[in-house]
Amino acid sequence: MDLILIVVLLVVFFALVMLLKWPVSLSLAVTSIVLAVVAGQFNKDLLEHLTNGMFGYLDVSLVLITAMIFMKVIEKNGLLAALTKKLIVTFGKSPLALLIVITILIMFPGAITGSCSASVLSTGVLLAPVLMQMNMPRHVAGAIITMASVYGMIAPPVNIIVMIIGAGIDVPYIGFNGILMMVILPLAILSTLYMGYGYARKADLNAVVEKFRQQETKSGFLLYLPLIVMLVLMIVPKIFPQQIPDPSLPLTFTIAILLACLGGGHKFSLPQVAREGVDEILPIVCLLICVGMLLEVMTLIGLRGYIVVSMLSLPAALIMLGMAVSLPAFGGISVFGSASVLGVPFALALLGSNQIVVITALSLIAAMGSFTPPVALTPVVTAQVIGEPDYKKLIWPCAVPIAVAIVVGLLMIHFAEPIAKLVL
Repeated sequence: MDLILIVVLLVVFFALVMLLKWPVSLSLAVTSIVLAVVAGQFNKDLLEHLTNGMFGYLDVSLVLITAMIFMKVIEKNGLLAALTKKLIVTFGKSPLALLIVITILIMFPGAITGSCSASVLSTGVLLAPVLMQMNMPRHVAGAIITMASVYGMIAPPVNIIVMIIGAGIDVPYIGFNGILMMVILPLAILSTLYMGYGYARKADLNAVVEKFRQQETKSGFLLYLPLIVMLVLMIVPKIFPQQIPDPSLPLTFTIAILLACLGGGHKFSLPQVAREGVDEILPIVCLLICVGMLLEVMTLIGLRGYIVVSMLSLPAALIMLGMAVSLPAFGGISVFGSASVLGVPFALALLGSNQIVVITALSLIAAMGSFTPPVALTPVVTAQVIGEPDYKKLIWPCAVPIAVAIVVGLLMIHFAEPIAKLVL
């Protein structure tokens, strides 16, 4: 029966997404109901289980909504443009330093919101002309933006994949920021250097810096205050947990939003900006709600337990191979769906290893599904932004960095305990 349920799950989900072209979130919701019906759980309690699942990611949804509103606000008040200009002018004389700064700037919106699209559509748009001005072909510039955006999605402080997997196995989102930063940032920088350093060292960087220097941007302490306060509220409670309570990410972003409204360089309507932010992040919030429904139903009918037990009976080499292939492959439909349907069972199968290291590694491997057709959302959005008609041209330069990321993730899982003793 369990094998039949797995077949039903895959057939229904892929039929809805691939054949009927339904949104991934709606496809997950319908698949959850079909699974329950096939398993004989279509009764008066089903609605309660579905509702419980929908609220399973309420805290994550609040983080996403407040973070996206914050990103929109600092775009409108001039902070994002001023920060970009300051960093480019300061570090732009060295090709190495400039590419590192560009990578961090592209990652920043994704790290705050957990959405790679936020990176592409904000700092990615801003820095695409800069990369092309450094003699990079259009598809290479797009590949750099795409790769940095994907890494931004899984960089701290907001990694939705880790949150999904952690919620699925009752691991709180605590203690991940340090190891995420140590793993993700070097990989992101090395990927950019691999693809772009050969072009950057031959470019006229003075022209790039001068172009930014001439841009008119606001400045002053009040403009940067929201960012400073946000970082303080995120870091200080972690350093002094007994003395200073953690305000949580939604409240942290809300405080930063209010400060950004008070000290901004440009006038704007907060309700209108908030509406824009919610509209942009709503598809991801809907996806998380439906992921919660699917996980709840899989638990109810015993399918999650069957998958975990089946995985535990496999040799370690096959589990590793399964993670390396299935997580990125399923990401071709939905990276977050891959995290919930496959990432959670993989994490449960590896409960004997340090969970912080394992879940971090799984998020790294799963994120590489952002490049997998047919959806390949991040390359598609980037291609539209830079005017490249064939999004697949953006994927090929990323092939080596993608392979490196998957290998690093597998090595982290294999050596989870030594790594945990070293860095945690």
